[in-house]
Amino acid sequence: MSNSLAVAAVTATLRARLFTRLGGPRVTVAPPNKAPDAATGDHVNLFLYRADLNPAFRNADPPGWQPGESPRPVLPLVLHYLLAAYSDDEGKAHEMLGASMLALHDAPVLSADEIRAATATALPGSDLHLQPERVKISQETLSQDDIAKMWTAFGTPFRMSSAYQVTAVLIDSALPGAAPLPVLRRGTDGRGPLARPGTGSPALLGIRYAVPGQTGALPGEQVTLLVEHLPAVSLTARLEHLRVPQSVSVSLPAPAAGDSEVELALPATGLPAGPWAVDLGPQGGGYPRTNELVLGVAPEVDALATAPAGGTPTRTRVTVTAAQAVLPGQQATVLVGARQLTVGLLTAATTSVSVTAVLPSGQTRVRLRVDGVDSEIVDRARGTFRTGPTVEVTIP
Repeated sequence: MSNSLAVAAVTATLRARLFTRLGGPRVTVAPPNKAPDAATGDHVNLFLYRADLNPAFRNADPPGWQPGESPRPVLPLVLHYLLAAYSDDEGKAHEMLGASMLALHDAPVLSADEIRAATATALPGSDLHLQPERVKISQETLSQDDIAKMWTAFGTPFRMSSAYQVTAVLIDSALPGAAPLPVLRRGTDGRGPLARPGTGSPALLGIRYAVPGQTGALPGEQVTLLVEHLPAVSLTARLEHLRVPQSVSVSLPAPAAGDSEVELALPATGLPAGPWAVDLGPQGGGYPRTNELVLGVAPEVDALATAPAGGTPTRTRVTVTAAQAVLPGQQATVLVGARQLTVGLLTAATTSVSVTAVLPSGQTRVRLRVDGVDSEIVDRARGTFRTGPTVEVTIP
């Protein structure tokens, strides 16, 4: 999701696009009654006149939350802009308005790269470019009555203009949500039946981790891929991270005819935590390749630390040191007991992340969540919670 700088980030990105496409005239963001004098000479004015809630996202859970958790709802915004051009030569103003409308029409989506480039200097704390939902631009048709009321409210003479809406801008809540500890035991089998057509093509049917109930493997561990119809040739397992541009290939021996399982030893290094897409295919490339499944690589916590952070009431800083670096573009969260606390925007790879909040005193368990995959705090083989300095801290 995005932080509270998202609205300013959208405006900055639109201004940057218009300035680039027009090739020179300034792009201002003044109210219409001040827009004629907002800049000397020819200029285009982009005014944010309304921000509404997007109903489609009102009840949607933010990505990265697990079933059974209670996230705070995001603030889903639709931003409404008014575009107008100003010049001593009215014909020139019409030319600039047409060029500006075409700039917004030709590329109706604000890409992550475009947002990042527009905000890197002016809004370095913005993380709108990491939002999974694409930010889209569309022209908004206003009735003649709406236009008349709008310009009357502006207190300035009518000016030829065009209205646009930008959505969806999803802003994270500043309050932590609730993330209860995982259930230790829920029955002999927590999965329902899986039905799929038999196509005769190579296929991945599932992933089995070392211990039943485990949801992610650590680098260097072995997982079992459930397969069917694999060719009897040497294989390559291709892994691609779903959030950051990271990929790994692992060579596998040729399976025997009729094998339904393939053992995959994960590399001990070069695997950032998070979800990875995995598929199988012949070594050296070529086809047929299997379908993709999502493999969870869990973050491994090496150390935990707490320190007073001041404030009234007293706030506590919790620092988690992980074995794998968390990369720019990844979403990291520290779960202290049942509280989910989001780590701020990362601008460089780091193995140490911190969160600060008002926390109840006492001993509590801590998990690190990276792109939706949690560090393991449960001893799955024994059905108990783990103890020790990498899963527990004492809040003063």
